[in-house]
Amino acid sequence: MATAKKATKKKSTRKAKTTWQDEIKNMLLAMRKELLQEVSQSMKAESDHLKHDIGDFYDQASSDRDRELSLMLADREREKVVLVDDALKRIENGTYGICDSCDEVIDKERLIAMPFTKLCLSCQEDLERG
Repeated sequence: MATAKKATKKKSTRKAKTTWQDEIKNMLLAMRKELLQEVSQSMKAESDHLKHDIGDFYDQASSDRDRELSLMLADREREKVVLVDDALKRIENGTYGICDSCDEVIDKERLIAMPFTKLCLSCQEDLERG
């Protein structure tokens, strides 16, 4: 019986322990992929819009308003890609999770909720208050 237990233990392989930082990195990578897909779709929609420029004045005005909104959203998505890339660089160089303002450790919960943040909650609140 003792040999059977040893054989069972040897067969079970140990999985590498995933840390919350690894989970955040995976979350950031997935977020980056999704954002790049959205930016790509926005660019495709913009090029399609230029091909099909037909309609009366009101159709054109409505189309222009929709196009402007789409471009604003695409700009936000591109800005988020930059923030995500920056967070991934900070993970690689070991500075991720350290507040840019006060050099204190940012709470794990804040990083999970806002994985590309550079500021702890206190410094973010101070910034928003002005």
